Amino acid sequence: HWMSLLRARAIENQAFVIGCNRVGSGGGLSYAGDSRVINPLGEVIAEAQDLPTILYADISAGRSTVRSHYISVHAGPPMISRPVLARISSLIGVAIGTAGVAFVVKTLISKWDEVSDAFSQVDAINLVLSLVLGLAAMTSIGWIWVTMIVARSHNVQHRNAMSWYFTGQLGKYVPGGIWPIVGRAELAVRHGIPRLDAYASTGLSLVTTYAAAVVTIGIGAAATTGHRLIAILIAIGLLATYTAFSQPSLRAVIIRAASLISSSASSLTDPKRLVRLTVLHIPAWILMSLSTSVTATAFGAHISIADMLFITTTSWLAGFVVVGVPGGIGVREAVFTSLAGGIIGTPMAVSLALMSRVVFIAVDLSGALISSVISRLNSSAKS
Repeated sequence: HWMSLLRARAIENQAFVIGCNRVGSGGGLSYAGDSRVINPLGEVIAEAQDLPTILYADISAGRSTVRSHYISVHAGPPMISRPVLARISSLIGVAIGTAGVAFVVKTLISKWDEVSDAFSQVDAINLVLSLVLGLAAMTSIGWIWVTMIVARSHNVQHRNAMSWYFTGQLGKYVPGGIWPIVGRAELAVRHGIPRLDAYASTGLSLVTTYAAAVVTIGIGAAATTGHRLIAILIAIGLLATYTAFSQPSLRAVIIRAASLISSSASSLTDPKRLVRLTVLHIPAWILMSLSTSVTATAFGAHISIADMLFITTTSWLAGFVVVGVPGGIGVREAVFTSLAGGIIGTPMAVSLALMSRVVFIAVDLSGALISSVISRLNSSAKS
């Protein structure tokens, strides 16, 4: 009730409220932190997580209509929305994406006869099944994201909020790398979720989705004969990261360093909660890999589930990491073709990569359409 009561005090008194809570443990109790600054409209304008933090917020006396004796305070420098390092990484991402597209186009041209033959034999029924599995994967990620918003004391129905997720997901096809975050978060803000909560939930969703991808790659690598070393390195890296993140001082350093690249890093929270959320996202990656496996079956190609788990998740993660490229276009296909080419041949691999791209574009579009219809029907039933 801490967050809800702070908002209530700010709104009823039409005053800025600063809630300061301790972190750590003592006297047999654990303290969650969640210190925050709230304006007279009940909007959170600064928020801390569960580690020692200095909060900066601009407070304007003009926003307080009743407590007119509050003075204007400028406690620190304004936040930078797009750090310089993020812009540099976006430019590098565009260059890598361009190279990926060039690689795919070159492969298509040089292997056109074999690629066109592969497309002519596609089984449409398997493609439909692939779309259903892909839709289930994306729905799983969206459902967890909405649950994160609900956990922040917001009364949101999943049937309505899933339309925010799927519609916001279309932003990943816009150049810049930030639109998957902005799309989802801004739609949540438009429907009454405080901006800080919307962006924090979206950032945490992305971080744990990527973390689950790394775990899934490790699982796939461990189950195949040629990638055991990768599995070992991932296991060591994850263990070291968790150990470091469990130390409050090191956690603060990690968050500050990560924030230079992405503002999503500010959403990092208790390591145990991060682990739980990461584990919850693993089934989505398994479903995405199964979707691609069914697409391969549509072409008559045969790749083991373990190999597909490793190849699909690695190619998707590469597309995510290379920011600035809309939807990882070119990067995902190039990585997939490189990894799968040795198993099913380059012409079949590039055909499968392109068809998988088409399937997941259809997943995003159909998800946005279906969720919007469900949301409208739910709203109509209430009215």
